[in-house]
Amino acid sequence: MTSNIAESEANHPEYIPQHPELSNAEHRKAVLEAPVVLRVRDLEKSFQGLHAVDKVSFDLHEGEIISIIGPNGSGKSTTINLISGFIAPDSGIIDIDGNPVAGLSAAEVSDRGLARTFQNGRVFAGLSVDENIGLGYHKKLRAQRPFSSLQRFPLLRWLPLLSETGVALVPGPAARRERREVDERVGREIDRFRERLESRRNDLAYTLSYANRRRTEIARAHISEPKLLLLDEPTAGMNQSETAEVLQQLQYLKSQGHTILLVEHKIDLVIALSDRVLAMDGGRIIAQGDPDEVRNDPQVVEAYLGKRRTPAKKQLRKLDAEGGVLSMQNSLPVTSPTATEVGHAATDARQAALVREPEPPRGQTGSLADKSAPQDAPLLSLKDVDVFYGQVHALQQISIDVPQGAIVSLLGGNASGKSTTMKTILGLKHPKQGSIHYDGADITTASTRHRVIAGIAAVPEARRVFPQMTVQENLLAGAYTRKKSAETDADVEDMFARFPRLKERRNQQAGTMSGGEQQMLAFARALMSHPRLICMDEPTMGLSPRLVEDVLEQIAKLRDELGVSVLMVEQQAELALSIADYGYVLQNGSIRLQGEASSLLDNPQVQEAYLGGAREEG
Repeated sequence: MTSNIAESEANHPEYIPQHPELSNAEHRKAVLEAPVVLRVRDLEKSFQGLHAVDKVSFDLHEGEIISIIGPNGSGKSTTINLISGFIAPDSGIIDIDGNPVAGLSAAEVSDRGLARTFQNGRVFAGLSVDENIGLGYHKKLRAQRPFSSLQRFPLLRWLPLLSETGVALVPGPAARRERREVDERVGREIDRFRERLESRRNDLAYTLSYANRRRTEIARAHISEPKLLLLDEPTAGMNQSETAEVLQQLQYLKSQGHTILLVEHKIDLVIALSDRVLAMDGGRIIAQGDPDEVRNDPQVVEAYLGKRRTPAKKQLRKLDAEGGVLSMQNSLPVTSPTATEVGHAATDARQAALVREPEPPRGQTGSLADKSAPQDAPLLSLKDVDVFYGQVHALQQISIDVPQGAIVSLLGGNASGKSTTMKTILGLKHPKQGSIHYDGADITTASTRHRVIAGIAAVPEARRVFPQMTVQENLLAGAYTRKKSAETDADVEDMFARFPRLKERRNQQAGTMSGGEQQMLAFARALMSHPRLICMDEPTMGLSPRLVEDVLEQIAKLRDELGVSVLMVEQQAELALSIADYGYVLQNGSIRLQGEASSLLDNPQVQEAYLGGAREEG
């Protein structure tokens, strides 16, 4: 992204701050001598036994910019929601300018000098740009908000509401002066984005591009001149040119001495902007300090890519260049293998299952194709797929093949487009351009139900079992597209044979089981539809290392013993590639790397795609 930023500076010189700036190192040293604006000590928060934030402590000095990074589920969002008052902490200290704010409401925290933006860009669609920005100064108004201090008392809330209505209808001199002041401040904020927002000031927010809505939100947060500005992924959904422009604006705010706490997934922006970086994983801060040092910290790399697994006997499966059938290539075994390593030496029967053409699971019925695709054709193929969320270009020219009887890993950092790709395959999102073919048939516009009937199943992120239903009822829900029959009952017993732990809990409510048991139930539920392809979204998320090994072994068995193809969305690249046949690495909605899993496993560009600096293959 760095080169794009430089290009944007050349093309848009009006965005370059015209104020003298200290070097990054000088600025970093200077702000550490400034007073502390935000003080966080031993912050903790749990959700139903899950320790989302675990003893987080840090100081943010006046004029300093700190960025919080980390993979999904690391605790970033919970931390900033605790600081801004959207969630009450279980314990810990949060001080803004020496005043305790832990446990206060979001409105009370805002009154003490914090302003924030949101990850999903919250603007008021039916209000104009000027009106949206002006609302950010609402908490500073006095003449137009008489008795505002009474709003915290439920029985007296009617009085400030009534008085504000009266002032709006018949404004006095003080109220009119405040209105003029707000108009002037809105004009100054608009001027920061003059090329983008000046001509749109009276336009309703819903008519704006996504990037302009994000600019409007930043201006609304900044207009009150807060002591602390908290930005939650301010460039989410922006392309590289738009990201570069926002970076220039944030660098300008930095040069003006603003104190900013930033959560951002675009690591290049973090490195260019931040004085310090906090990396989180598992609710804890695992590294902090100089941006470049944190990005290259071994714990941070492991948090994003996962810990390298050492298989006992690496099995590399690939398509024969001539016949298209699956073949197996073994590397040298390593000594002292453990029983749970997925790559352990297979039995002759399992090796034979790998080499022969996989048979469709028994009972497979219903296909969108009149006849099966040629055996050398991929089971699933995405071709030049573009997907939008409103005006956000989430997927850009995505092309992916999933061969029959193979595991394909879809990798990438946060907000790279992995889950959107999965939703598109399942029919939950529809491409604006491009095509999707399954088993030789075009399913681009087919419904999710028809895709499930045709043999595409899903294991969603965070399992999503039905918590109030029993294990057996969850399994039967997986066969909802099939008629209840003796065959369905037989399939339930097959699942209990494959997952003995589920049999022990067949009448237990699914919500009372452990995370690993729920993951096994999600696998079994997906198999109840007799799929030929299973799409798995973050199957190892939230599991202990021991359970991660078990889950990966079960995924390999789906391929090796049942001949089921697997498309696995996974953040932990090392783990996913250790059992996969092929891999695709996404960044900012585009495919940056692709190839056999064995070649990607040691490719440094995979790390770059997660932690910055990835380049397209030439």
